[in-house]
Amino acid sequence: MKRLFVFAGYDKEGVVDKSLLYYLHALSDLGDIVFVMDNDAPDAELEKVKAIKNVLYAAAGRHGEYDFGSYKRGYFYAADSGLLDKYDWVYFVNDSVYGPLFDLKPILEDLERRGADLIGMTDFENEPTPIQVQSWFVGVSKKVANSKFLADFLRNVRHQETKQLVVLKYEVGMSQTVLRHGFTMATYVSGENGDICHTMYARPIEMLKRGIPFIKKTALETLNGLQYLYPYATEEMVEYIYEHAVRNQMPFAKSKITVPYRKCFRFTVFSIPLLTIWRQTQASAHIVSYKGYLFDFLPIFKVALKIREK
Repeated sequence: MKRLFVFAGYDKEGVVDKSLLYYLHALSDLGDIVFVMDNDAPDAELEKVKAIKNVLYAAAGRHGEYDFGSYKRGYFYAADSGLLDKYDWVYFVNDSVYGPLFDLKPILEDLERRGADLIGMTDFENEPTPIQVQSWFVGVSKKVANSKFLADFLRNVRHQETKQLVVLKYEVGMSQTVLRHGFTMATYVSGENGDICHTMYARPIEMLKRGIPFIKKTALETLNGLQYLYPYATEEMVEYIYEHAVRNQMPFAKSKITVPYRKCFRFTVFSIPLLTIWRQTQASAHIVSYKGYLFDFLPIFKVALKIREK
Protein backbone atom coordinates (compact mmCIF):
# COMPACT_ATOMS: atom_id res chain seq x y z
CA MET A 1 0.00 0.00 0.00
CA LYS A 2 1.13 3.54 -0.76
CA ARG A 3 0.26 5.93 2.05
CA LEU A 4 0.31 9.68 2.54
CA PHE A 5 0.22 11.09 6.06
CA VAL A 6 -1.10 14.65 6.36
CA PHE A 7 0.30 15.62 9.74
CA ALA A 8 -1.02 18.48 11.89
CA GLY A 9 1.35 19.77 14.55
CA TYR A 10 1.24 22.46 17.21
CA ASP A 11 3.77 23.76 19.71
CA LYS A 12 3.28 26.98 21.63
CA GLU A 13 7.03 27.65 21.51
CA GLY A 14 7.44 26.69 17.86
CA VAL A 15 9.65 23.74 18.75
CA VAL A 16 9.90 20.44 16.90
CA ASP A 17 11.03 18.26 19.78
CA LYS A 18 12.30 14.69 19.99
CA SER A 19 8.91 13.15 20.77
CA LEU A 20 7.45 14.66 17.59
CA LEU A 21 10.47 13.66 15.50
CA TYR A 22 10.09 10.11 16.84
CA TYR A 23 6.50 10.01 15.57
CA LEU A 24 7.46 11.42 12.17
CA HIS A 25 10.33 8.97 11.74
CA ALA A 26 7.94 6.08 12.47
CA LEU A 27 5.46 7.34 9.87
CA SER A 28 8.23 7.88 7.32
CA ASP A 29 8.86 4.13 7.33
CA LEU A 30 5.24 3.59 6.27
CA GLY A 31 4.63 6.31 3.69
CA ASP A 32 5.14 9.92 2.63
CA ILE A 33 4.44 12.92 4.88
CA VAL A 34 3.03 16.41 4.40
CA PHE A 35 3.60 18.36 7.62
CA VAL A 36 1.81 21.56 8.68
CA MET A 37 2.03 23.34 12.07
CA ASP A 38 -0.51 25.81 13.43
CA ASN A 39 2.22 28.02 14.89
CA ASP A 40 5.14 30.05 13.73
CA ALA A 41 8.47 28.24 13.89
CA PRO A 42 12.09 29.11 13.07
CA ASP A 43 13.52 27.68 9.87
CA ALA A 44 15.92 25.61 11.94
CA GLU A 45 13.00 23.76 13.54
CA LEU A 46 11.37 22.99 10.20
CA GLU A 47 14.72 21.77 8.86
CA LYS A 48 14.56 18.97 11.44
CA VAL A 49 11.36 17.77 9.76
CA LYS A 50 12.59 18.24 6.22
CA ALA A 51 15.63 16.09 7.00
CA ILE A 52 13.40 13.05 7.62
CA LYS A 53 13.07 10.68 4.68
CA ASN A 54 9.80 10.78 2.72
CA VAL A 55 8.81 14.23 4.00
CA LEU A 56 7.46 15.94 0.89
CA TYR A 57 6.56 19.28 2.43
CA ALA A 58 6.88 21.04 5.80
CA ALA A 59 5.38 24.40 6.72
CA ALA A 60 4.58 26.37 9.86
CA GLY A 61 2.41 29.43 10.39
CA ARG A 62 -0.30 30.47 12.81
CA HIS A 63 -3.72 30.07 11.16
CA GLY A 64 -5.93 29.51 14.22
CA GLU A 65 -8.03 26.78 12.62
CA TYR A 66 -6.69 24.01 14.83
CA ASP A 67 -5.82 20.59 13.43
CA PHE A 68 -8.42 20.70 10.67
CA GLY A 69 -6.91 23.94 9.38
CA SER A 70 -3.58 22.11 9.09
CA TYR A 71 -5.30 19.10 7.51
CA LYS A 72 -6.88 21.49 4.99
CA ARG A 73 -3.57 23.09 4.07
CA GLY A 74 -1.73 19.77 3.83
CA TYR A 75 -4.49 18.15 1.78
CA PHE A 76 -4.62 20.98 -0.76
CA TYR A 77 -0.83 21.05 -1.04
CA ALA A 78 -1.04 17.39 -2.07
CA ALA A 79 -4.05 17.97 -4.33
CA ASP A 80 -2.58 21.02 -6.06
CA SER A 81 0.70 19.14 -6.57
CA GLY A 82 -1.09 16.26 -8.28
CA LEU A 83 -0.07 13.81 -5.54
CA LEU A 84 -3.35 12.43 -4.23
CA ASP A 85 -3.90 9.90 -7.00
CA LYS A 86 -0.55 8.26 -6.16
CA TYR A 87 -1.75 6.88 -2.83
CA ASP A 88 -4.00 4.02 -1.81
CA TRP A 89 -4.65 5.69 1.55
CA VAL A 90 -4.44 9.23 2.90
CA TYR A 91 -4.20 9.56 6.68
CA PHE A 92 -4.91 12.68 8.73
CA VAL A 93 -2.97 12.51 12.00
CA ASN A 94 -1.99 14.97 14.72
CA ASP A 95 0.41 15.28 17.62
CA SER A 96 -2.12 15.13 20.47
CA VAL A 97 -0.65 11.72 21.26
CA TYR A 98 2.77 10.25 22.04
CA GLY A 99 3.85 7.31 19.95
CA PRO A 100 3.77 4.99 18.28
CA LEU A 101 4.97 3.11 21.35
CA PHE A 102 5.08 -0.14 19.38
CA ASP A 103 4.82 -1.27 15.76
CA LEU A 104 2.14 0.60 13.80
CA LYS A 105 2.50 -1.29 10.50
CA PRO A 106 0.43 -4.41 11.31
CA ILE A 107 -2.38 -2.21 12.64
CA LEU A 108 -2.58 -0.24 9.40
CA GLU A 109 -2.42 -3.41 7.34
CA ASP A 110 -5.29 -4.86 9.38
CA LEU A 111 -7.45 -1.76 8.93
CA GLU A 112 -6.69 -1.46 5.22
CA ARG A 113 -7.88 -5.03 4.64
CA ARG A 114 -11.30 -4.55 6.25
CA GLY A 115 -13.06 -3.30 3.12
CA ALA A 116 -14.00 0.11 4.57
CA ASP A 117 -13.09 3.47 3.04
CA LEU A 118 -12.96 5.38 6.34
CA ILE A 119 -10.69 3.91 9.01
CA GLY A 120 -8.96 4.92 12.22
CA MET A 121 -7.73 3.97 15.65
CA THR A 122 -10.85 4.63 17.74
CA ASP A 123 -14.40 5.84 17.28
CA PHE A 124 -16.88 7.86 19.33
CA GLU A 125 -20.66 7.87 19.57
CA ASN A 126 -23.15 8.84 22.23
CA GLU A 127 -26.81 9.79 22.40
CA PRO A 128 -26.51 13.35 21.01
CA THR A 129 -23.44 12.77 18.81
CA PRO A 130 -23.38 10.69 15.61
CA ILE A 131 -20.60 8.19 15.19
CA GLN A 132 -17.22 9.37 13.98
CA VAL A 133 -13.62 8.23 13.70
CA GLN A 134 -11.51 10.11 16.23
CA SER A 135 -9.65 12.68 14.16
CA TRP A 136 -6.24 12.29 15.80
CA PHE A 137 -5.68 9.30 13.48
CA VAL A 138 -8.12 8.81 10.59
CA GLY A 139 -7.57 7.40 7.12
CA VAL A 140 -9.52 7.52 3.85
CA SER A 141 -9.18 5.39 0.74
CA LYS A 142 -8.03 6.74 -2.61
CA LYS A 143 -11.65 6.99 -3.80
CA VAL A 144 -12.60 9.21 -0.85
CA ALA A 145 -9.34 11.20 -0.88
CA ASN A 146 -9.92 12.16 -4.52
CA SER A 147 -13.62 12.92 -4.12
CA LYS A 148 -15.14 16.34 -4.68
CA PHE A 149 -17.17 16.06 -1.46
CA LEU A 150 -14.05 15.67 0.72
CA ALA A 151 -12.32 18.57 -1.03
CA ASP A 152 -15.41 20.74 -0.54
CA PHE A 153 -15.62 19.75 3.13
CA LEU A 154 -11.99 20.65 3.86
CA ARG A 155 -12.14 23.83 1.79
CA ASN A 156 -14.87 25.11 4.11
CA VAL A 157 -12.90 24.61 7.34
CA ARG A 158 -12.78 27.90 9.24
CA HIS A 159 -11.71 29.19 12.66
CA GLN A 160 -14.18 28.25 15.41
CA GLU A 161 -14.52 29.94 18.77
CA THR A 162 -14.64 26.76 20.86
CA LYS A 163 -13.13 23.29 20.72
CA GLN A 164 -16.62 21.79 20.95
CA LEU A 165 -17.56 23.47 17.67
CA VAL A 166 -14.40 22.11 16.05
CA VAL A 167 -15.35 18.61 17.20
CA LEU A 168 -18.99 18.82 16.10
CA LYS A 169 -18.47 20.63 12.80
CA TYR A 170 -15.27 19.00 11.63
CA GLU A 171 -14.40 15.83 13.58
CA VAL A 172 -17.96 14.52 13.52
CA GLY A 173 -18.66 16.30 10.26
CA MET A 174 -15.84 14.63 8.32
CA SER A 175 -16.91 11.11 9.22
CA GLN A 176 -20.57 11.85 8.66
CA THR A 177 -19.82 13.40 5.27
CA VAL A 178 -18.02 10.25 4.15
CA LEU A 179 -20.75 7.97 5.53
CA ARG A 180 -23.55 9.96 3.89
CA HIS A 181 -21.92 9.30 0.52
CA GLY A 182 -22.39 5.57 0.97
CA PHE A 183 -19.00 4.53 2.33
CA THR A 184 -18.39 2.40 5.40
CA MET A 185 -16.05 2.86 8.37
CA ALA A 186 -13.92 0.65 10.60
CA THR A 187 -11.76 1.38 13.64
CA TYR A 188 -9.11 -0.73 15.33
CA VAL A 189 -10.87 -0.49 18.69
CA SER A 190 -14.51 0.54 18.95
CA GLY A 191 -17.06 0.91 21.70
CA GLU A 192 -20.57 2.17 22.40
CA ASN A 193 -21.57 5.39 24.13
CA GLY A 194 -18.11 6.90 23.91
CA ASP A 195 -16.53 4.37 26.27
CA ILE A 196 -13.43 3.85 24.14
CA CYS A 197 -12.78 7.56 23.72
CA HIS A 198 -13.10 8.12 27.47
CA THR A 199 -10.81 5.18 28.19
CA MET A 200 -8.06 6.82 26.11
CA TYR A 201 -7.95 9.54 28.77
CA ALA A 202 -9.04 7.80 31.96
CA ARG A 203 -7.29 4.42 31.60
CA PRO A 204 -4.52 4.80 29.01
CA ILE A 205 -2.68 1.59 29.97
CA GLU A 206 -5.86 -0.38 29.19
CA MET A 207 -5.79 1.01 25.65
CA LEU A 208 -2.12 0.07 25.24
CA LYS A 209 -3.01 -3.46 26.33
CA ARG A 210 -5.81 -3.52 23.75
CA GLY A 211 -3.32 -2.75 21.00
CA ILE A 212 -3.53 1.02 20.47
CA PRO A 213 0.14 2.08 20.17
CA PHE A 214 -0.49 5.67 21.26
CA ILE A 215 -1.23 7.50 24.48
CA LYS A 216 -2.99 10.84 24.71
CA LYS A 217 -0.66 13.51 26.05
CA THR A 218 -3.22 14.78 28.52
CA ALA A 219 -3.88 11.23 29.79
CA LEU A 220 -0.45 10.62 31.29
CA GLU A 221 -1.20 12.34 34.59
CA THR A 222 -3.59 9.47 35.40
CA LEU A 223 -0.60 7.09 35.52
CA ASN A 224 0.95 8.52 38.69
CA GLY A 225 4.34 8.17 37.07
CA LEU A 226 5.93 7.76 33.66
CA GLN A 227 7.64 4.57 34.83
CA TYR A 228 4.43 2.70 33.98
CA LEU A 229 5.22 3.22 30.29
CA TYR A 230 8.38 1.10 30.34
CA PRO A 231 6.65 -2.21 29.46
CA TYR A 232 5.23 -0.56 26.32
CA ALA A 233 7.89 1.92 25.19
CA THR A 234 11.64 2.10 24.86
CA GLU A 235 13.64 3.94 27.49
CA GLU A 236 14.55 6.45 24.79
CA MET A 237 10.89 7.20 24.05
CA VAL A 238 10.05 7.62 27.74
CA GLU A 239 12.86 10.18 27.99
CA TYR A 240 11.45 12.07 24.98
CA ILE A 241 8.01 12.12 26.61
CA TYR A 242 9.53 13.34 29.87
CA GLU A 243 11.43 16.15 28.12
CA HIS A 244 8.29 17.28 26.31
CA ALA A 245 6.26 17.19 29.53
CA VAL A 246 8.82 19.23 31.46
CA ARG A 247 9.13 21.84 28.71
CA ASN A 248 5.35 22.23 28.54
CA GLN A 249 4.97 22.20 32.34
CA MET A 250 2.55 19.29 32.31
CA PRO A 251 1.49 18.11 35.77
CA PHE A 252 2.61 14.52 35.30
CA ALA A 253 6.18 15.61 34.51
CA LYS A 254 6.84 15.76 38.26
CA SER A 255 5.75 12.16 38.70
CA LYS A 256 8.67 10.53 36.91
CA ILE A 257 10.39 8.19 39.36
CA THR A 258 14.03 7.30 38.84
CA VAL A 259 15.04 3.96 40.34
CA PRO A 260 18.79 3.79 41.07
CA TYR A 261 21.11 1.16 39.63
CA ARG A 262 22.82 -1.10 42.16
CA LYS A 263 26.04 -3.04 41.69
CA CYS A 264 25.31 -6.77 41.29
CA PHE A 265 28.59 -8.21 39.92
CA ARG A 266 32.27 -7.28 39.79
CA PHE A 267 35.23 -9.20 38.36
CA THR A 268 38.70 -8.01 39.42
CA VAL A 269 42.30 -9.00 38.69
CA PHE A 270 44.89 -7.80 41.21
CA SER A 271 42.24 -5.49 42.64
CA ILE A 272 41.65 -3.90 39.22
CA PRO A 273 37.93 -3.95 38.30
CA LEU A 274 37.80 -5.47 34.82
CA LEU A 275 34.05 -5.93 34.56
CA THR A 276 31.28 -4.40 36.67
CA ILE A 277 27.56 -4.98 36.13
CA TRP A 278 24.85 -2.77 37.59
CA ARG A 279 21.19 -3.76 37.94
CA GLN A 280 18.00 -1.67 38.09
CA THR A 281 14.60 -3.20 38.88
CA GLN A 282 11.39 -1.39 37.95
CA ALA A 283 9.04 -3.67 39.86
CA SER A 284 5.91 -1.69 39.04
CA ALA A 285 6.81 -1.73 35.36
CA HIS A 286 7.99 -5.38 35.32
CA ILE A 287 11.36 -4.34 33.88
CA VAL A 288 14.92 -5.19 34.94
CA SER A 289 17.84 -3.36 33.33
CA TYR A 290 21.58 -4.09 33.32
CA LYS A 291 24.57 -1.89 32.50
CA GLY A 292 28.11 -3.21 32.08
CA TYR A 293 31.41 -1.31 32.38
CA LEU A 294 35.04 -2.13 31.74
CA PHE A 295 37.39 -0.70 34.36
CA ASP A 296 34.38 0.98 36.02
CA PHE A 297 34.18 3.78 33.47
CA LEU A 298 33.96 2.37 29.92
CA PRO A 299 30.34 1.38 29.07
CA ILE A 300 30.07 -1.81 27.02
CA PHE A 301 26.38 -2.73 27.13
CA LYS A 302 22.95 -1.77 28.39
CA VAL A 303 19.94 -4.07 28.21
CA ALA A 304 16.37 -4.03 29.54
CA LEU A 305 14.39 -7.24 30.04
CA LYS A 306 10.75 -7.78 30.86
CA ILE A 307 10.21 -9.69 34.09
CA ARG A 308 8.10 -12.76 33.57
CA GLU A 309 4.89 -12.33 35.55
CA LYS A 310 4.00 -15.24 37.85
